[in-house]
Amino acid sequence: MVPTVKDEQIAAEQARVDEAYARLEEMRAAARRMLEEGYRQAQAGTKGSLVDRDAMVHQAAVRSQALDIAEEGLVFGRLDLVGGETLYVGRIGVRTSEHDSLVIDWRAPAAEAFYRATPEDPQGVVRRRVLHCRGRKVVDLEDDLLIPDARPDLTIVGDGAFLASLARSREGVMRDIVATIQREQDEVIRAPADGTVIVQGGPGTGKTAVALHRVAYLLFRHRRRFGSRGVLIVGPNPRFTAYIERVLPSLGEGGATLRSLGDLFPGAEAAGHDAPDMARLKGAPMMTRLLRRAVQDTPPDSPDELRTVYRGVVVALDRDALDRVRRDVHRNAHGAVNTAYPRAAELLLAALWERFQEVGGLDDAPTTRAAFTERVRDERRFVEFLRAWWPVRRPADVLRSLADGERLRRAAGRALNDRQVKALAESWQGPWSYLDIALLDEVGTILGPRPRPARSAKKRKAEDPFVIDGVNVFTGEQVETEDDDDLTLRELTTYVERREQAMRRDDEDDEDLPVEYAHIVVDEAQDLSPMQWRMLGRRGRHATWTIVADPAQSAWEDSAAAGKAMDTALGRRPRHTFELTTNYRNSTEIAEVAARVLAHAVPEARPARAVRASGHVPLIRHVPTLDGNVRAEAAALAEAVEGTVGVILPVGHPAPPLPGLPERVQVLDALEAKGLEFDAALIVEPGEIADYSRMGLRTLYVAVSRATQRLTVLTTAPAWQAILAGARRTVR
Repeated sequence: MVPTVKDEQIAAEQARVDEAYARLEEMRAAARRMLEEGYRQAQAGTKGSLVDRDAMVHQAAVRSQALDIAEEGLVFGRLDLVGGETLYVGRIGVRTSEHDSLVIDWRAPAAEAFYRATPEDPQGVVRRRVLHCRGRKVVDLEDDLLIPDARPDLTIVGDGAFLASLARSREGVMRDIVATIQREQDEVIRAPADGTVIVQGGPGTGKTAVALHRVAYLLFRHRRRFGSRGVLIVGPNPRFTAYIERVLPSLGEGGATLRSLGDLFPGAEAAGHDAPDMARLKGAPMMTRLLRRAVQDTPPDSPDELRTVYRGVVVALDRDALDRVRRDVHRNAHGAVNTAYPRAAELLLAALWERFQEVGGLDDAPTTRAAFTERVRDERRFVEFLRAWWPVRRPADVLRSLADGERLRRAAGRALNDRQVKALAESWQGPWSYLDIALLDEVGTILGPRPRPARSAKKRKAEDPFVIDGVNVFTGEQVETEDDDDLTLRELTTYVERREQAMRRDDEDDEDLPVEYAHIVVDEAQDLSPMQWRMLGRRGRHATWTIVADPAQSAWEDSAAAGKAMDTALGRRPRHTFELTTNYRNSTEIAEVAARVLAHAVPEARPARAVRASGHVPLIRHVPTLDGNVRAEAAALAEAVEGTVGVILPVGHPAPPLPGLPERVQVLDALEAKGLEFDAALIVEPGEIADYSRMGLRTLYVAVSRATQRLTVLTTAPAWQAILAGARRTVR
């Protein structure tokens, strides 16, 4: 068969791709040699050689990982310029052994025109070519001719490269879009690094993908700045973080930290969402005051009296006196409650001295305050009292203590009514919710870090200077001791003061303190409560930010309070706001259904423009009962598409049995669907999703915009069939 023009062009490009892969193998071999040399450095046996080895091995490992990732899609683009120059664009930069460029990294300035050039602004590009590869083989080409008369020698082949990429099946994880980034997306990715970037846009506009590619770009262009202190990417839930976790590694960047709002606080993990009324309480700014009062309240099981005997005189402080001392300690704690032990001891001793004077202890045998303090502070009973009266507390201990309604009522004051107190107290008896994680973080900030024993050359008390008679005076835990020396309160006080200073220099190693990052990405930011913004703000006090949001999808009702908290978290850095206007996810048929919901949810909002048709009209079915119908429709969608199928339920709706269906059929509720996409989606009972909260219609808008190819809706309410099909314009 005579080869076509396209076959000839593919063959020519294949030669260039082969050359790039051959050089990639040479680069891999060099990385392996560097790794071997690093281990040889260690044979010298000196500390310096070990440092050199570690540095060399780390560098070689990072390089090897980047080269391995580049295996898939090493070369995906070509630019033919007005002056006759040709540039190839790929995942990483590849040079010949003589340092001539074979492939330029997509993040390099020279590659910018691949994403930015248009017929209106060609930027010197005559032809832009997209190479479709399967493994190392070029299987297709698509060309854009931007300056028709500049290079008549160029052959133009193919059409629709970008739209073809949108129609491919999903595999349950987000893919990078490095080969198909569009101009408006590239402007976000390459925005200035010194400010905060806010990316807005409707479902399917590529906000999340753009934010992740921006991280890869920042790490490439500003490695020292952002790589040293790290990048944090925060998503709404673990499903979402699992969905996006492969994007950055596929771009050669594996150093970012991925977290959901449910696992940002060490040692705690959210098990579910609060009901709307409860969420409004837990996310509100007033919780800051409530939690501070809870920390300042007397801990459970705290002793009510302190008694000591000095020179035969009984000196006692009752509950009222102890409460006054406690208030004085908290007044100056300022986020260091757990390390205020020395201050608590100082004020208790002062109160005891005053009481000693009041009961006439100076009449028979005059003494000094210094002598009194010297004697009392090192008594075993005083140290044991302090351990019980001012215990080191964990955030979970404080929040769980508020399951006691009376304790919660004292902390809340007039901020909560009886019904709210009862509901909140009951909620803290069960698993943590997403909003509880922010509250734990708030309490952790009020408490401050727990004192940490330092290891010393002398193994004393099992290397723990807080141990007295085999008991850690802060935790109460039994510790196996190695000698019988006592640690006096004076020694303990000195140690705590020194350790507190050390912890200020070593915050990142303390599990009670949030690690601060150089850059933070927040996805689905429109849903964050004020308390969640406070949690994030503590992790980015000196950070730049990328904020991804769509106000029309917001599930948080008090946008003014959330906006104020966001402004506080982001600080005063300059902001650059971008709006993405093209819906690349949904077919035009699915986008029409989503637009109907949006018209009811946010009448003033304008939907993003969908750019492709699938030919598959969404199926909106009214059924008398869901029994059997959910499985039948899910099975039909699984048969119709090769990729993922999402069965999206109302929050709290029991999961239907789906026996025999493949694993690519996923069942989740409407809140869990945030940020995800599927080849096909089955929406169950849209009316219940819409009625879930005051913002339920916006949640329904999210649900119906998850699918790329096919959409089916099952409802037992005829009215909702009419609404989604466009027969009615009002919501009941």
